Amino acid sequence: MRIVIFTSNALRHKFVANRLSEHADDALVISECRPSDASPADDHFLLRYETEKKFFRGNDFFTAKKVLPLIYGEANLEYTFDTVKSFKPDAMFVFGACIIKEPLLSLLPSGVFINLHLGLSPYYRGAGTNFWPFINKELEYIGSTILHIDAGIDTGDIIAHVRPNIEMGDNVHTVGSKVILESASTLIKIMNILKTGKKLNRVKQWKVPSKRYYKVSDFNEKVLTKYKNNLENGLIEKYLNSPKKKLKLISL
Repeated sequence: MRIVIFTSNALRHKFVANRLSEHADDALVISECRPSDASPADDHFLLRYETEKKFFRGNDFFTAKKVLPLIYGEANLEYTFDTVKSFKPDAMFVFGACIIKEPLLSLLPSGVFINLHLGLSPYYRGAGTNFWPFINKELEYIGSTILHIDAGIDTGDIIAHVRPNIEMGDNVHTVGSKVILESASTLIKIMNILKTGKKLNRVKQWKVPSKRYYKVSDFNEKVLTKYKNNLENGLIEKYLNSPKKKLKLISL
């Protein structure tokens, strides 16, 4: 199987791309070189980096033979399209890249264009979707959604949901890393399904009573302080010891 992976350049992105590349006959990684997170909360993002170094050790570089680094943005869309078209992939995956637009969206007639969204759609959409459940004290909404990509933001048909094993001592960074580990394993299962010629799930997203959509600009020192207070006040322990809300989730 020949695959293309659209991603970014952090450790978590390299880990997922490397795991997928290991299970492909040939892989092309298109990596957007993004600037560091622009936020006054430097310690928060430093802790995320240190946590990812432990979880994703050995993934400092992309291991695929074909890697195309690009400057973040849409300026290279035409060049990217030509490069991907000439590669002739059987499937394409997106994790952490900017919003994919036409003509890339229609490149594969088979429709095997898959997005890894960190957050449980349709419940949480947008940015930081595994951070905000810590603010809202809704840890049951932590996870990822693997979906067929479309022109919207996290709105495509769902293939599968992924949830982590939350334990005492966890925080947003350890839980987030666990989600990525489980998601990579699920993506490999999806690749194996595709190799057999079987169809993937296509579950339309359903309406939810309350809208949880967040932007990057919603993150600030005030909500970061609330996150720390919730954690210090036993959020993880309370979640583990309380009845769990039943959510509609899609299994592979």
